[in-house]
Amino acid sequence: MLDLDSGPVHVSVEEGIGGTSLCLSLSVEVLQSNSRVVWLGRNSLDPKRTKEILKGLNEPSLERFFVLEFGTNLLTRVNALRPLIDRLDDTDLIVVDDWCPSSGRAPADDLQAIRNLLSRTKNTRIILTSKAYESPSGEGEKWKSRGSQLSELRQVWLLREEGIRNYRKLVDQEIETRLILKESGFTIA
Repeated sequence: MLDLDSGPVHVSVEEGIGGTSLCLSLSVEVLQSNSRVVWLGRNSLDPKRTKEILKGLNEPSLERFFVLEFGTNLLTRVNALRPLIDRLDDTDLIVVDDWCPSSGRAPADDLQAIRNLLSRTKNTRIILTSKAYESPSGEGEKWKSRGSQLSELRQVWLLREEGIRNYRKLVDQEIETRLILKESGFTIA
């Protein structure tokens, strides 16, 4: 669905179309391969959606899924997680869902938190998500990314497929993958 092995990824998401569900779906794949997932979220996960997407996992897999809500304290949480982050390897995954607020510029502390995380995790797979925003000028590309200040990340887009309910497109450089969002998460359409 998404290449996680080619370096850190920043997914800019059209608001309300399933960025968290995409990351949960990718997390399931990682957990099924006996690896760990560290999930940092600005907000807590929706229990009903999370349960539906994770329902196929057994107890040992779920024990390798670490979830922490950071609210407005991403830098504090990233620094506190150093002992765990330092033990992760290239099969594990770190997800930072909504790493910055959905309006305005990314705060300096949030940028510093991500840079600290990237510097500590040379081989661990990382996905960051943030809300995309429409270009204020209306010129050029329709969507803009809040992750543009983090040039070391590969920019990926999750966008609504026009006119087709529950269909999305994942645009990773020149590769466009058509996805469908179901109760159990994302699958390739």
